[in-house]
Amino acid sequence: MKSLKKIFSQDKSSFILIGILVSAFLIRLIYLFQFRDTVFFDPLLMDKHDQKTFMLWARQILEHPWYVDGKIFYMAPLYPYFLALLLFLLSGSLMLVISFQLLMDTAVCGFLFYLGRKIHNKWTGYLAAFLACFYRTSVVYASSVLSDSLIFFLYIFFIFLVYRSMEKKTVASWVSAGIVLGLAALSKPTIAVYLPFLLAGLYAYPGEKLPRTGLPVNLQPILAILILVASSAMVILPVTLRNFCVGGELVPICTNGMVNWQIGNSSDSIGLFYYPRGELLSPFSDAFWRLFLTKLNIFFTSYEWPQNLNVYLVEDLIPFLKTAFVKFGFVLPAGIAGTILMMRDWRRNFIFVSYAFVNVLWVVLFFVVDRYRLSAAGCFMVSAAFLVVWTLESMKKKSVLLPVLLWAVAGTFAYFYDITPGQRVPSASVETFAALSVKNIQNDLSTGRMEAALEKAETYRRFLPDDFRSSFMLACVLSGMGRNEAAAYYLEETLRINPEFVPGREFLESIRPE
Repeated sequence: MKSLKKIFSQDKSSFILIGILVSAFLIRLIYLFQFRDTVFFDPLLMDKHDQKTFMLWARQILEHPWYVDGKIFYMAPLYPYFLALLLFLLSGSLMLVISFQLLMDTAVCGFLFYLGRKIHNKWTGYLAAFLACFYRTSVVYASSVLSDSLIFFLYIFFIFLVYRSMEKKTVASWVSAGIVLGLAALSKPTIAVYLPFLLAGLYAYPGEKLPRTGLPVNLQPILAILILVASSAMVILPVTLRNFCVGGELVPICTNGMVNWQIGNSSDSIGLFYYPRGELLSPFSDAFWRLFLTKLNIFFTSYEWPQNLNVYLVEDLIPFLKTAFVKFGFVLPAGIAGTILMMRDWRRNFIFVSYAFVNVLWVVLFFVVDRYRLSAAGCFMVSAAFLVVWTLESMKKKSVLLPVLLWAVAGTFAYFYDITPGQRVPSASVETFAALSVKNIQNDLSTGRMEAALEKAETYRRFLPDDFRSSFMLACVLSGMGRNEAAAYYLEETLRINPEFVPGREFLESIRPE
């Protein structure tokens, strides 16, 4: 915290950053208070969703922190341990747990400020933080019991610490970066792909990266990487030992890597989350690389590909979310053009540009969903901010040609990738919402939370008026509140939509006997 305070206090106009950070947290907090009243908030009611998986896993950890379920970890284990720790410290309050996640997501804005300032100037940092403040997708996932907010935080925190380590030039700072690297790997192991790129970037970056230790200056990048690897290995080692103790196999982190690889690289893979049945494609085959290009196109598309949560559906349920107006469809095209601009000074910027590239690569190598793109989006926010600030500076100097060309690239990219395939909210997401609505309303009724049940039932019917179940569930709630006349009206609506629905007819007869 002291180092962050020092960084931010270096600017006389740091109140701008403070204003952005406060705005970021308030937007997320207001959204959270509205999100908690939706059917997507309680993870224990979300069957077949990762939210429930993580919550049940966290409860197992609280009971048996070492053995958990007695099996080798299938998924990266950091988030459920993080969730369990917060539940323990915060007396099991899900609202407080998620509020802590909102603080982490707000901190990302601060990290992006520093990165933008390091790459160009403070105004680039302010704009990068501003884009993160109002980035819709991160607001949604920071408020959910999903690992993506933690992954986003750790991935951006790591590249922030890399630049801080090059600035401070101390072994301790590189050890800190290595610890965060280990934590990031325990949340998403794909970050390890970046290390060769980082080594190349450290050699390219001008100036020293570590204090003189008796080693030749040209060995400093290797020493920095060794410190990162050793520090991260010490963080990962307990998980590796635990997996060996309970399963008798040497599994460094988890086993689902190959499963995810098959999802994204089988002969019938579609590039999205879909369990395939075809044979696994070889990386040496043409079919593999044709599929890779398909996934790359899917990644660049402005549409937010849903899994576990549909951003568009949530936006329809919570209009306040429109306040978070920054979307992938702006960040990526402007970020691509800004990245091209960064490569004019490639020696200084290769570390950052290659990190953005790796965050695209690991998603495309597996499969694309909106929440997997968060870390790449964070990097492209800095690139987009750089493009905007540099353009304004160039226009002041009456230099027009290159800015026009770069914005033409961004505009062309945005035009061709502004795609909504099929329905904005696909039928699968609608059906998920309907099923969760029924389950949440039934749970609220069984626990006597009538006002909560009424709010969910009214939202359900407002969103899906032609679904007979929405009218029926609203009738059930109204009847439970003693409002039988209103309940009868909605039962009649139920039977108008589905005349064959016997429970609705019997219910109507019971509250309106002839």
